[in-house]
Amino acid sequence: MNDQTTMHVGPLGSAIHVLRADAQTIEQLAAVDWSRHFRRVCLDPVRGVVTLMSPSRLHEDLSRIFDDIVDAAADRLGRASKPLGSTRLRGRGEPPGTGMEPDCTFYVGERADGYQAALMEGEAAADAFLESTAPDLVVEVELTNADAGRVERYGQMGVRELWRLHGRKGSRELRADFLALRPEGATRPLDASRVLEGLTPDDVCEAVEGVRSSRTRAERTEAVARIVRRRGALRVSEDEAPYATAAEAVPSP
Repeated sequence: MNDQTTMHVGPLGSAIHVLRADAQTIEQLAAVDWSRHFRRVCLDPVRGVVTLMSPSRLHEDLSRIFDDIVDAAADRLGRASKPLGSTRLRGRGEPPGTGMEPDCTFYVGERADGYQAALMEGEAAADAFLESTAPDLVVEVELTNADAGRVERYGQMGVRELWRLHGRKGSRELRADFLALRPEGATRPLDASRVLEGLTPDDVCEAVEGVRSSRTRAERTEAVARIVRRRGALRVSEDEAPYATAAEAVPSP
């Protein structure tokens, strides 16, 4: 391991330790049970990066909220969803024990159905499905400059979409952006989600606030469902907009 070891405090107050090492050293470090000391662990032999995070209370609160948001939005859209929490993800052929732990990870739609079917077969089948099938959606609530290259790595693993939240300790102001990911590492900003059709970054920020202020599961579900219903109504209105009015439809002489 070299001397490029740094410690950062994230915008939400989390302590983040970043170490640089070669692939062989990272493979050896994978034998250590880092989860006993850190809640989020990244052991990436491709980039030569080890990231160890002790998340703040605010970080954990925001992460948990997305389980409610994705579950309620998918249900309202008639889609299956399966949360995977901060399951460690690794690329094919990468050493066991290495990989990255997102804040939140989800299968949505067909992949959620496939994962559920694998679970019914047993834990071994579920693990095999996870090894071979990347999640549809990953959420990160506190990325820093120390995480350079992390987003592209998710794309290389086959993740379809990333939601990235921007907040700061001491402020309730939130901003989000959505990125479409590609296996070659390219990313593209999205105005609206493709995984959960039509939801926008502003919708998600509003949903976070709605879930935060809710006291019961029913209130949390309704806070998200209300946004999805409104988004659906807006989408219908936008789809209808290109049709000409009766006066406009009269052909020119």
